[in-house]
Amino acid sequence: MPALGGAAAQPLRFLDYLIYHPIRAVLLHGAGVAVNVPAPERFAIHKLIVASRRLTDKDGTAKSRKDLAQSVAIMEAMIETRRTEDLAEAFMEAYDRGPAWKDAIRKSVGQLEDDVRARIQSSLGASIRMLKGDPAKYDCR
Repeated sequence: MPALGGAAAQPLRFLDYLIYHPIRAVLLHGAGVAVNVPAPERFAIHKLIVASRRLTDKDGTAKSRKDLAQSVAIMEAMIETRRTEDLAEAFMEAYDRGPAWKDAIRKSVGQLEDDVRARIQSSLGASIRMLKGDPAKYDCR
């Protein structure tokens, strides 16, 4: 990137999905700094997608595990705080973006521990039903 003195950068895949409808937050520094950040539900789903696309070398595998752990932590927090409908909307939107997105989500969800996967799919399924969707279409219960 010549504009940044030759610094190297990689494009962030699926950025359009991630930054749609950001939320305001405060960076804890001094009196606080207002910033825009991705909505947590979008960040969680984005992490599911990128986890499945990491390279299979040692570094990529570690990053994939970290992405999955971050995604699960956010999804479980949203389930605990009764924000599952927001999560379900973001999940359905990503799932409906096409076969590559669907396959990436399926691959990552398939790597979750059985009890974690069951809890997340069950919660998503209930919220998808509340949103008048068909949980089976999204591989949820």
